[in-house]
Amino acid sequence: MRSIEDRPVASPYGHLDAETHEYVVSRPDTPTPWLNYIGQGGYGGIVSNTAGGFSFDRDPRERRATRYRYNAIPADQPGRYVYVRDQATGRFWSATWQPVRAGLDAYECRHGPGYTRIRSALDGIETEMLYFVPPANADGPCPCELWVLRIRNAGTGVRRLRTFSYPEFGYVDSLSDQQNLDWSQHIVTSRLEGSVILAATRFRPTTTFFAASEPPSGWTGDREDFVGRCRDLASPIVVETGEPTNAGSPRGNSIGSLCHDFSLGPGEERRLVYTLGLTDHPEEIDAVVARYRDEAAVQGAFDELCADWRAYLGRFSVATPDPEMTEMLNVWNQVQCRTTLNWSRFVSGYETGLGRGMGTRDSAQDTLGTMHSLPRQARWTLTRTWRLQFRDGHAWHQIFPLSGEGGPGLAAEFPGWPQWFSDDHLWIVLATCAYLRETGDLAYLDERVPWADGDADTIREHMQRAVAFTLANRGPHGLPRAGFADWDDTLNVDHGSGKAESVWCAMQFCRAVLDLAELSRHMGRLDETARFADLHREMAARVNDVAWDGSWYARAFDDEGRPIGVASETAHQINLNPQTWAIIGEVAPPERAGRALVAVRELLETPLGTALLWPPYDGGDDRVRGTATYPPGAKENGGIFCHANTWLIIAAAMLGRSDEAYEHYRRILPLARSDADIYMAEPYVYSQNICGPAHPQFGMARNAWLTGTAAWAFVAATQWILGIRPTFEGLRIAPAIPASWPGFEARREFRGVTYEIRVRRQGPGGSISLAVDRRPVPGSVVPLPPPGTRLVTVDVTLR
Repeated sequence: MRSIEDRPVASPYGHLDAETHEYVVSRPDTPTPWLNYIGQGGYGGIVSNTAGGFSFDRDPRERRATRYRYNAIPADQPGRYVYVRDQATGRFWSATWQPVRAGLDAYECRHGPGYTRIRSALDGIETEMLYFVPPANADGPCPCELWVLRIRNAGTGVRRLRTFSYPEFGYVDSLSDQQNLDWSQHIVTSRLEGSVILAATRFRPTTTFFAASEPPSGWTGDREDFVGRCRDLASPIVVETGEPTNAGSPRGNSIGSLCHDFSLGPGEERRLVYTLGLTDHPEEIDAVVARYRDEAAVQGAFDELCADWRAYLGRFSVATPDPEMTEMLNVWNQVQCRTTLNWSRFVSGYETGLGRGMGTRDSAQDTLGTMHSLPRQARWTLTRTWRLQFRDGHAWHQIFPLSGEGGPGLAAEFPGWPQWFSDDHLWIVLATCAYLRETGDLAYLDERVPWADGDADTIREHMQRAVAFTLANRGPHGLPRAGFADWDDTLNVDHGSGKAESVWCAMQFCRAVLDLAELSRHMGRLDETARFADLHREMAARVNDVAWDGSWYARAFDDEGRPIGVASETAHQINLNPQTWAIIGEVAPPERAGRALVAVRELLETPLGTALLWPPYDGGDDRVRGTATYPPGAKENGGIFCHANTWLIIAAAMLGRSDEAYEHYRRILPLARSDADIYMAEPYVYSQNICGPAHPQFGMARNAWLTGTAAWAFVAATQWILGIRPTFEGLRIAPAIPASWPGFEARREFRGVTYEIRVRRQGPGGSISLAVDRRPVPGSVVPLPPPGTRLVTVDVTLR
């Protein structure tokens, strides 16, 4: 076990290890729990830097394996704990600091892709806990996770130690477990069979199991017996006395506490592997437990996990003059993209996994950051999302992954308002076009997918119906109706009139039909190409006729046709999204595009990112409902919405403002933040939002990990700043890098071919020249190579 002494620390709480690419947390008392995810979309869970968190199998609502208490005191409990007790002195502590919170002599947490390793030392005893999900077991009949404990005597005398594990179980239906206590507290019991603790009901086979690689010297299966009266997890009676109860729970709260004894000589180290899982096939448990009693099997499972992540991350890599950007793009941005693809916005340190499900718009956008690396999973995700679409073209707002059940999301709380969102169906169109550009898999268009309300049709027809729904649902100005909301869930401007309109959604529609026109042109469907181009011109003209406010674009029109996001308003005079999407959707003429970005810079920009709107509402406003429920500067009410900031990066790059694009990127780059006690969230992944300048906690980030910022930040950086974009004809390379950069190098897989790209600056970058395999190529697109090609080298000169 490697020593954790004399480690480098770049901040009070941690640093990035440039060699291993792990984020190293150097002290346990982080401003918020700094989380990681284990598992890859099947069995898995969240684990914090002090081992807080919980586990579930595929669906955190329907198949919860362990408990977690959100927004509780103490915070970040329970979790995956191991207590260590010195049998000679009675002193005890936690191998992961929590929940005892003893004054450790040394502590270090290393979050890596798909695993977390926590090391600590106290009074000459060193421990290491490694948490991960074996890939081969994650989707089988008996999925599980492993906790690998290493314990070492670094002293000079013999030490007698006793360890106690602690996962807390509950009923697998987590809603019932938390809300129907009169029932759920009676139905789950725990028992020991052999050396495995089992927690289950009498009426279904679903069983939570917990075991160790060595037979225990004792066990406790009841939380109240373990903790004791008027105590908590910091000083449980079983650990304090050192005596397990050797009894399970006849009802109430089941846990998995296995007790083991160690006698360690000077320098001696022992290893213990815990197996925690959830299954509907309890007859398979013994085989799984036996497999991971073998040290070689455990190491092989971890090696397999690391190899899978290396393969995933190896499909795109870059070396730029910006070390934080390089590290973010090479590792943690891609780790976050895979996590959002797996879990959308369902379960995190902020989303409890109980009610939200997987978002339609969210899942569609999440594919954008993984098209190049996980095209099959992206395709599967898109197909699942298309199944949420109705025959009239609109789509459910969310889906629960286990049942496939769709629903209207927040709209269900207001049944008199529209029960659809104006953007959901268009996001699936945009994501599908991105998938087709990336893969060239045009056969996907002919795949038949069911409608949410019966029958089935091709993906091509699903896309056509999405366009038709928007066209059929326009308001008095000819713009798309707002529905319950558009991308901004809180902007609820249609209260049943059917007249409120979204200017931003009109711009999104423009981008969607431009993408469809490009697809049709590639397929030789020239009539469709012309039709989509006409739809773009007509909608763009409408926007410019009715939504231009003199220096920027309005955000929406309310029930009475009054504009929102215009200079004449008291609050919400300007909104970021229509200014950026006027450019992304190719709606704004050049002069208006430039003026809109000037307004953004003057009214919305801050040193920590660009606010979503200004000035914020201060008190309720029935016109917009949800937005005004937040205090000024929070979330959508004048907060810095990082997701929307990524579109500002793209818009600036599209206009050739490379320095501005890079500045916007750096402002929201988490690794660039050095003020951890203000930022508070994890510094290695993007957060959804940062409190804006009107908020007393300006600069504080929230909702880390599961946010559309992840995919769009990756797209903004790789496809627009670095300029490496897939097209139907080949890989376009049109960098918009800052003037201070001499160039960069990148490696990218595209349609089964590896492209090694070298960009060098010889001028301001107003034009470029390409050499493909040392041969000059006109334009900025690297043509698709002959079949069988494995490697293409590209030299790009900025002139």
